[in-house]
Amino acid sequence: MRSTRRPDLVVLADLDGTLLSLHEYDWRPAALAIEALRRRAIPLVLTSSKTRQEIEAWRSRLGNTDPFISENGGALWLPAGWLNPAPADADRLGDVWRIEFGVSYSAVRQALPVIAGRLGVGLRGFGDMTPAEVAERTGLSGRDLDDVMAREYDEPFIPTRPLTPAEETTLEALAAEAGLSITTGGRYLHLLGGCSKGTAARRLLELLGHPRAVAVGDARNDLDLLQAVDEAIVVARPDGSHDPALQAALPRARFTRGIGPEGFAEGIGRLLGEGEGEGEGEG
Repeated sequence: MRSTRRPDLVVLADLDGTLLSLHEYDWRPAALAIEALRRRAIPLVLTSSKTRQEIEAWRSRLGNTDPFISENGGALWLPAGWLNPAPADADRLGDVWRIEFGVSYSAVRQALPVIAGRLGVGLRGFGDMTPAEVAERTGLSGRDLDDVMAREYDEPFIPTRPLTPAEETTLEALAAEAGLSITTGGRYLHLLGGCSKGTAARRLLELLGHPRAVAVGDARNDLDLLQAVDEAIVVARPDGSHDPALQAALPRARFTRGIGPEGFAEGIGRLLGEGEGEGEGEG
């Protein structure tokens, strides 16, 4: 039974810009790699800035039944029966167990205008935007738009003008004073509580008995996740480059030539010994 199984290998993967193409949300280039993991019973833990509802929709599309991490580590979600007994720090919500790491979305929302006022630059979060504006910025509509707005821990936001390096430093300091943190995704800045993808990943790996772990990501908000595992795979961005922060912090990571889901497939193929690894480079 899955509840008593302890996997030897776990793969944790970012979504936007990694398993999904950044703007079209296309996952088809990664399909064979996802199926290869499934055949080997290797859990694929979706680890994203997306909301629980968004990730659950993607799990359904991908046929994924493994644990997942939502909103940059705001919570770790365990399907009922995955671990038995359930962890003492988890609470039951329907057919999943939740372990929370973040603070409430309302607390994050209340802090954003205070930080903006002290910074002297406007900061517009999803909660400040109309559904039509969010739809225009994200390309989402219908149920997908509802899902992206169903936030619980993390507020994506944009400054009303580009920030200087000094203002970026000040922004991080002001967030820290409020007991919060700033992280950078593929398209947005994010304000969140005392949590990260890496913190949630470490808790999951602890619950699973510390199996070998591999993480795949593309952006700065994946750094803590990539540092929490045994092996890191960094996929190329749409212009073919790699995030400089990840290059500087992860000199031993595997950097793919493939972009987004193509890079995911390249990295997983290499990991499983199924690919030629032509795109692999060190950086």
